[in-house]
Amino acid sequence: MRFLERLGLQKAKDPQEEMKKWRRELRKEQRAMDREISKLEQMERKSRDECRKYGKEGRQDACKIVAREIVRTRAARNRMLMAKAQINSVNMQLQTQAAMVRAAGCMKKSTEVMRCMNKLVKLPELQKTMMEMQREMERSGLIEEVVGDALDELDGDDVEEETELQVNKVVEELAGDLFKGQTDAPETLPEQQAVEPAEADDDLDTMKARLQAL
Repeated sequence: MRFLERLGLQKAKDPQEEMKKWRRELRKEQRAMDREISKLEQMERKSRDECRKYGKEGRQDACKIVAREIVRTRAARNRMLMAKAQINSVNMQLQTQAAMVRAAGCMKKSTEVMRCMNKLVKLPELQKTMMEMQREMERSGLIEEVVGDALDELDGDDVEEETELQVNKVVEELAGDLFKGQTDAPETLPEQQAVEPAEADDDLDTMKARLQAL
């Protein structure tokens, strides 16, 4: 693309206009993330209440399912907050670049923008928009062409083990005091115990569906 511009076969884009466009798109993504973060926080509050409720009822399995939902909700929220920080960094770099364009008439390659964009394109919620923006930045000369994928993935077993530790921590945090002493209680009222799982089926199915959606 830039080769055609150098040959005069294609008009070069105004770098100031390009940066304005990128900043508009980044602000739009930030607003969308703010809305999503708010939804995730509401979900966590609701799940915390549910976990306490199941703890009071002595339903440890149900409590653990909700705790797993809380862990995933928190992870999604943290991912959004990190993405917002990366976008803020890109915005600041674009402001600096705009000043340089006004002074020198051209952009300068930015390793900081490239580093942030490499992280943003790996987020499923932003991938499509960020990949297109990254290609535009490459064509404009702001960043180097991206080759390959430098994403470091954690071992699946390690991730699962860490998640399980976090789930147990949430259960202890929200309902640990409610379960104390329950293992020593006599197993009475067998009829009620036989009926309880059937009554819980709908709740558990709903919670599992919410977990899969995160």
